[in-house]
Amino acid sequence: MKSVTESCVVQYPKDVVFDFLSNFENMPKWSTQFVKSIKIENGKKKATTPLGEVYIRIDSDKKSGVIDIFAGPTENQMNPAFMRVISFSEKSCGVTFTFFQWPDTTDQMWEMFCNWIKIEVGNIKKLFS
Repeated sequence: MKSVTESCVVQYPKDVVFDFLSNFENMPKWSTQFVKSIKIENGKKKATTPLGEVYIRIDSDKKSGVIDIFAGPTENQMNPAFMRVISFSEKSCGVTFTFFQWPDTTDQMWEMFCNWIKIEVGNIKKLFS
């Protein structure tokens, strides 16, 4: 299984960055390649993406800095992407974002995701510069 990880360091406290990235409503601000718009329908979080409408779920733990983002066409068919926010000091932190090529991800989609993750992490760096 292939994987790709991108990371950046920003001059903001971990809690500020974590709170922003783990908030579903902020996804269109940093995940500009994947998330075109968001909505909550019948209590379910959904995003409009270049691949169509998908369900989104974010599982996060502020203490560890872990943000797992699940997306898929149904609530039972979701693949995760893994993000971590790591404190370096009171005023800086690192962000890592990892994707894996799941069995249902075509090579063409994988290449697109690899390009997107670079842009998304670049967006995070710009937002916190």
